[in-house]
Amino acid sequence: MKFKYISFLLVIVLLSAAFSSCGKSKRKVIFDTKPVSIKTVDTPPGADPSVSAEMGGEGFKGEGWISKTDYNILGDPNAVKGGSLIMSIPDFPATLRTEGKDANSYFNRMAQGMMYEPLLSLDPVTEEYIPALATHYKISDDHMTFTFRIDPRARWADGKPVTSEDVIATWKLMVDPGILEAYSNILYGTYEPPVAVSKYIVSVKSKELNWRQFLYFAVSMRIMPAHYIGISGKEYLEKYQFEFIPGSGPYMIDVKDVNKGQSIMIRRRSDYWAEKEKYNTGLFNFDLVRFEVVTDPSLEFEKFKKGEIDVISVSRAQWWIERFDFDEYKRGLVQKRRIFNENPNGVSGICFNMRKPPFDDIRVRQAFSHLYDREKYNEKLFYNMYYPIYSFFPGSVYENPNNPKVKFDIDKAQQLLAEAGWKDKNPDGYLLKNGKVFEVELPFSGGPGQERYLTVYQEDLKKVGVKLNLRQIDGTTNFKLGNERNFTMLSMAWSGLRIPNPESSMGPGTADQPNTTNWNGIKDPRIDELCKQYNVSFDKAERIKIVREIDAIATAMQPYAFGWYGPYQRVAYHNKFGFPEWMLSRTDDFLIIPSMWYNDPVQAAEYEDAKKDNKLTMTQGEVDHKFWVNLKEREDKGEKVILTSNKK
Repeated sequence: MKFKYISFLLVIVLLSAAFSSCGKSKRKVIFDTKPVSIKTVDTPPGADPSVSAEMGGEGFKGEGWISKTDYNILGDPNAVKGGSLIMSIPDFPATLRTEGKDANSYFNRMAQGMMYEPLLSLDPVTEEYIPALATHYKISDDHMTFTFRIDPRARWADGKPVTSEDVIATWKLMVDPGILEAYSNILYGTYEPPVAVSKYIVSVKSKELNWRQFLYFAVSMRIMPAHYIGISGKEYLEKYQFEFIPGSGPYMIDVKDVNKGQSIMIRRRSDYWAEKEKYNTGLFNFDLVRFEVVTDPSLEFEKFKKGEIDVISVSRAQWWIERFDFDEYKRGLVQKRRIFNENPNGVSGICFNMRKPPFDDIRVRQAFSHLYDREKYNEKLFYNMYYPIYSFFPGSVYENPNNPKVKFDIDKAQQLLAEAGWKDKNPDGYLLKNGKVFEVELPFSGGPGQERYLTVYQEDLKKVGVKLNLRQIDGTTNFKLGNERNFTMLSMAWSGLRIPNPESSMGPGTADQPNTTNWNGIKDPRIDELCKQYNVSFDKAERIKIVREIDAIATAMQPYAFGWYGPYQRVAYHNKFGFPEWMLSRTDDFLIIPSMWYNDPVQAAEYEDAKKDNKLTMTQGEVDHKFWVNLKEREDKGEKVILTSNKK
């Protein structure tokens, strides 16, 4: 009996263990998508045997060159490739070119990073130079000449090798006036024509001493294939208006996947040359990324709730607070995260065209700024989630702390307008000058969310006798009006730069040329002089001092009624994805998601089960995500930080 009893207990234990193991095992979703290839040229792998090791070919040792191998990786080493991601874009881009006139759009900025590669990239923590298309580089002692060794394994999507000629062709395109992008012409015109030392070694000399010259040529310039872009700038604009050029990067866009005005599909390449390189660990995982054009933010949110869109950026504070009271969020199928990182904050607010009346008078600009009641908007509409902007470099070390803090002041506004000659009023209460009513138009592209505070602005302007006409437009039209300087005042929001470049937005020549970001028409000889000083200062502390002075001068002109910013990214997503512990990169916004996240087979299965059974829940994590804030605190204490994802 004792033996039978022990045997019975043993069976129970074994059964318990078996059921326990079954409980822990989780099914996985099998993704039925596949990467694609448009390869048409079968180039032998590796280096061209006719190129010597000394000239960058097989056996190249890199003696005397710089190359970094001990760098941080941005992706999750446990990432799984496959499946799809659906996101939205607020409007269809004016062009699908990534360079030239009208190319600086929301979608193109992201697509460029997924399709084309620079010579070098940056460590995601330290921002030191790491390999990309180039394995090694040299900088001359006088900081004027830069030389790069291109990885002989690098291939374009069509199978042809990447060579020095591609770098040269890209530079030629960037300086061609025919692309109608003045700042690119100006920036890349500061280099002598690049020279092909060999098939894999390319050298370029700067015309001027500038600490950013290496950065711009090595990191900012995305290389394109010479056999596609070896044409004039004018021909390039016409030929590739709505057609993408194959790149060397992990993704491609086929013209068949472009539904003009409706959607764009990006597909992962099956033969991406650098897929297994260390710097690409855990990155570029989705086989398909589809971008649906949804012009109405409210409709976008409803489509997101239904699962028709996977991830969204929640731009409105009110929605962040009020609109997540639905079943899928309460059960954890939908998550939201406020991700604090160091994505640089740009300028937002109301842009005044200082070239045209009435805003050629600083008193009028000041008056309009005093009537832009940001404190009221923040309190009544935004749940006090934002900080007012007082600088062109808000929330950064480059912001001048002594900039004037413009507040709402209706009496001051009336005084300034009177000083500018707007004293009399007509029977309707509107100001008159030389018999003309003070009437201005404000186009805006932010939809109802923006209209609600612009309507308040409209009412406050009316109180002092200004007639403001609001006109809703799409983002593409808004951008076009600004680029062509075809506006009096315009609502806008610029993304920020991790490394400030005041020359591009207010430096010499930018006020008078269309298609630059100097929409206001900022022009000042001292700013021009400081831009030159900034360019040749290799000391960061000195550069901060210079930019702060530039900030003070430009801000004093009152070219904007400044808006507000938040030091975070508000992201909502369906809970079927994997990502590294840091969720986003240190300095990017949510548009980095297609490159960093992935479909987690186990998480996706749990999500699908919970969708079918409303009794099931998923773990709801912390809303505020402060990985990068905590990392910065560790760095400030002198700790060297290495990215290691602990997320399970």
